[in-house]
Amino acid sequence: MGHEPTIQDVLQKLPDLHGVDSIVVDAPTRMARANRKAVNVLKRLKKKGFSIKPVAIFDTYGPIPTTPEELEKDKKWIYPGAAGIMQKVAKNQGLNVYPETLRCEVKGLKGPLADNALEKAVSFTRVFVSTFGKTWSNSSNSH
Repeated sequence: MGHEPTIQDVLQKLPDLHGVDSIVVDAPTRMARANRKAVNVLKRLKKKGFSIKPVAIFDTYGPIPTTPEELEKDKKWIYPGAAGIMQKVAKNQGLNVYPETLRCEVKGLKGPLADNALEKAVSFTRVFVSTFGKTWSNSSNSH
């Protein structure tokens, strides 16, 4: 693809973003919330002048209940998830937010990823990278 990723923990101070083409921010969905540090990163991006370059959002969530009754009862803890919350914050900050979010299911509270999650992430990343140079409206979708 010709792109080189750099991974950084949201607990660390944001580096100089000069030369950064895009940012992907992620957080686990825990108790229907997004990690406060991940949300704060989105707020700091605007202050660092990162409003034109693409920003993508993803989260992990789960485990998903196995019965329809349990799923219905637990939906409030899973949807919209950290991804939905962070996407709203990013849009409110005026960032160039990719309209689709990536949500990856995990098998347990701390992982591992569900069987198809890695392939889903690779596919999402390929599509996201192929759209560089575009700006998006305030629509939202989930991948």
